[in-house]
This record gives sequence, structure tokens and C-alpha cells, in this order.
Amino acid sequence: MTRAGSAKDYNIAVIGAGVLGAWTAYHLQRSGARTALIDAHGPGNSRSSSGDESRIIRMGYGADEIYTRSAVRSLELWKQLFAAIAEPLFIQTGVLWLAHAGDPYPVQTIETLQRVGVRYEQLTISELSERFPQFQLEGVAWGLFEPDSGALLARRAVRQLCAMRSAAAWNIFRKRLCHRTTPGRLMKLSR
Repeated sequence: MTRAGSAKDYNIAVIGAGVLGAWTAYHLQRSGARTALIDAHGPGNSRSSSGDESRIIRMGYGADEIYTRSAVRSLELWKQLFAAIAEPLFIQTGVLWLAHAGDPYPVQTIETLQRVGVRYEQLTISELSERFPQFQLEGVAWGLFEPDSGALLARRAVRQLCAMRSAAAWNIFRKRLCHRTTPGRLMKLSR
């Protein structure tokens, strides 16, 4: 792909400047790839799934350990970014799960959290009532609290990540794709 108005070539084009696209472009440029990040509405826009004001970061995903490990790594990377820019864009609120009797998902979540080494608290109904008196707990058997999870200020976080790019290796285009000549080869962007 060649940037309009210049002779700069890119090894890789990443389509979509939400959380996944921004991190992908960031790591590609750090590995030496000349990367174009393309989004019709720009990084952290309100039309992307990650472009709203906040998103929950939680570690519990039932028996799906790959997602738990991914969430743990993701939170580490976000915290490193926030330390580098000295802006707290993660709010550690904790995440509370309310479990019903016989539901295997929260039990599997605890098993996975234990294997991965994620902190959690298993709460009885009495403990839930005391700590969270605002909740109606009818039908709830017990609770699971992830104290290290919380809310990511997503729109601002994605924009900050994109602002850290190396101009020599990563450019952001606020453009729509308009023409592709062969599968896998992007030739130009709309104006």
C-alpha cells in the first residue's frame, strides 16, 4: 500500500482503530513493520465496539482459560501504557459475579482463576448482603468478587495508545477503503 501523496510503502495495513486494531498496529511497528492503521472515523471513535467511554476488564471467563490469560496480559499492558503516559485510565472497581445454585460457570471461573493465579473472593449470601446492601439477592446462592478488575476508560485509552506511535513506522489514516485489485493487496484509500 502506498500513502496518497507520498512514496511511503507499508508492510501491513491494520483495518480498524479500536482496541484490537490499535494494539496490533502498536506491536507491529515495535517489531519493525511499517504499519498503516486505517479507520474511517479515527481511533477511539464512538462507532467502534471499544470506542465508548468505558469497558469492563474482568478475568473470569468460566472454563475458557485462554480468555482469562488474555485478560490478565491485556490489563498488564494497559497498566504499563498508563504508567508511561502518567494518566490513570483504568479504575480498579472490582467485578462482582452473582451465582445461582447449580450454575457451573462461576464454579469453572473459580477453578480457572486459581490455575492462573488471579485473586478473587468467594462470598456467602451473608457477606454479599453486608458488603452490597443495595442488591436484591433473591435467587442468588453466592458471589464471586474479582478485586483487581474494573473499568477501562476505553475511548481515551485507545487514543492515548495511538498517540504513542512512532511516526516513522506507523501512520493512522482516517479514510475509507475504496479499491482492492487482488485479494490481500490494498492499493489506495478514498480521500
